[in-house]
Amino acid sequence: MSEMPSSQRSWWRQPPLWVGAIPLLIFLLVSAVDLALAKHFTENGKAVISDALGGVWQWMVALLFLIALVLAISPVGKLRLGGAEAKPSLKFFDWCAVLICTLLAGGGVFWSAAEPLFHFQTPSPIFKGIEGGTAAAVDPALAVSFLHWGFLAWALVATTTTITFSLLEQQGESLRPRTLLVNIVPRSWVDGPLGHLADGLSVVAAIAGTVGPLGFLSLQLSNAAGKLPGITDSAGLQSLVVVLLTAVFATSTVSGIQKGIKWLSEVNVWLTLAMAAGLLLLGPGLWLIQHFFSGFLTYLIHLPQMALTPNLAPDDWINGWTVFYWGWFLGYAPLMGLFTAGVSRGRSIRELVLAVAILCPIVTNLWFTLLGGTGLHMELEGGGIAEALAQNGAAAALLSILSQLPLSVLFIPVGLVLVVLFMCTSADSMSYAAAMVVSGRNEPPALLRLFWALMIGSLTIVLLRIGSGLGDSTSIDALQAFIVITAVPVTPLVLATLWSAPRLAWKEARREGLS
Repeated sequence: MSEMPSSQRSWWRQPPLWVGAIPLLIFLLVSAVDLALAKHFTENGKAVISDALGGVWQWMVALLFLIALVLAISPVGKLRLGGAEAKPSLKFFDWCAVLICTLLAGGGVFWSAAEPLFHFQTPSPIFKGIEGGTAAAVDPALAVSFLHWGFLAWALVATTTTITFSLLEQQGESLRPRTLLVNIVPRSWVDGPLGHLADGLSVVAAIAGTVGPLGFLSLQLSNAAGKLPGITDSAGLQSLVVVLLTAVFATSTVSGIQKGIKWLSEVNVWLTLAMAAGLLLLGPGLWLIQHFFSGFLTYLIHLPQMALTPNLAPDDWINGWTVFYWGWFLGYAPLMGLFTAGVSRGRSIRELVLAVAILCPIVTNLWFTLLGGTGLHMELEGGGIAEALAQNGAAAALLSILSQLPLSVLFIPVGLVLVVLFMCTSADSMSYAAAMVVSGRNEPPALLRLFWALMIGSLTIVLLRIGSGLGDSTSIDALQAFIVITAVPVTPLVLATLWSAPRLAWKEARREGLS
């Protein structure tokens, strides 16, 4: 008797659901029983994986960006995703807003305040001879931040994966991570256990990638609440914040308000623009503009060196920063590629690469300059931002910067609302996408969407407790380690797109007479 088609199975009988859920449930169980064991697993797992795959990820990301550029510049760039007759469903501004808000998420707001300050205090070993905490360290600090949130990062998340998904969907394939294996392995493998593994483990990686920003945001909000009278920033408060945030995006995803993503994204963008204008007008505007251009030039000059420097630097610097980011964004790539393919129908490959790999990174780097650069200027003027980071970790950066600005009483709530909206948009999208992948349905059951939303919240609490329960309530090490570990299984899927994306694009372009 033949196996029942996947589309006809009950959602709870779908193999990808259990492939994704079981490892996460086991991790939660182990953490509940022995927190120290969970900490040992995350720390050692991250170290081993970073050493083994860090170099592979660095070269993969660089090649992926170059391939995306070649496709955009070539005649293939005219190829329209979704078919020659497909029309965009969103205006260009709305489309870019959705991409920025979904792909950047709350992590970008968290790190835009903190990361430049870290690199300012302790310059990357790539910039030898630069003394930390001096004016000479400003542009190198911005350049390294631009590397991690710039062209390469954005191209990794949603260029070759999006192109592969879109072109295979035109051939009748479903939008699921296993589709990246089509024409790579035998069809029976795609439809069998290997396909189930691809779907389930891609969900695990995306959930882990969403856990990170939720954890970062929770630390920020807890740090902010700890400034109020009678409230102390603590592990318990962090957990309470996670619960409240989870309740917000769980309610959203269960109600299925996918149209709200577009609205939330637009609100995010306008709030970001308002805050950016405020930073320019009330902060060191001319200084920020100057260092955006000089930092960007430093970034472009040193891009190959920064991207491909092996992990021979002191103190494991490359693994701690660059490899972590590539693992984070790599884990997102399959599901973000799916999402981007869905909202990019009617757009050409050239438009996709221009928006995702060029425009969005430049906007992101500008945002890092405005917020993080303001912190650098304050630190040069003796603002004490470094002390706040030393005492309370990266979560303290945003509040420390905003509190020293004129009209801080307005900036602080706007900044916090901004990161909450970014986070809810991303978590809502990922919960929905995860449910869609494991169920094989475009409209997954509300109970399944709720399951993944609660899984995101539960994992966040556990990973924060791994730090706080063992003596450090500001630690983000467990969050970072978990992200890197879960990125491993999806590495072959993204690697496959380095070959499949250009091959499929050229084939389709020849069929349409574009090459």
